[in-house]
Amino acid sequence: MNKIKKLSVIESELMDCIWKMPRRVTVREVHSKLYPRGEKAYTTVQTTLNILVDKKFLRKQKIGMVNFYTVKVRREEAMKNETKSLVSSIFHGSFGALATHLIQSGELSSKELDEIKALIEQQEKNEEQQKK
Repeated sequence: MNKIKKLSVIESELMDCIWKMPRRVTVREVHSKLYPRGEKAYTTVQTTLNILVDKKFLRKQKIGMVNFYTVKVRREEAMKNETKSLVSSIFHGSFGALATHLIQSGELSSKELDEIKALIEQQEKNEEQQKK
């Protein structure tokens, strides 16, 4: 399995935008969607998209004078990789320690806690059914 490289802050910002777009995109489309008032330079977006190609998050295809970028790594795959990296480096490989930290942190709303409880209950039901 190829290890997916980590995303920097700007790379993550651009990928979040691209993951929401249903098709191939150009630098101009990404730049105008994310930075409509020119908060970042066009060339910064272009350079970062090319870095994402090098990191194998995107594919690039040149048609005429325009480069088109398409997603190569799905959001779920990137999230899984980032989570594994975090758990490995901070929680000594324990996903349980991460869950405990999240619950005890006080950062989760009552609604989020209820959603987590429902997910746990569903997972327990699924495991019981698999045992039968």
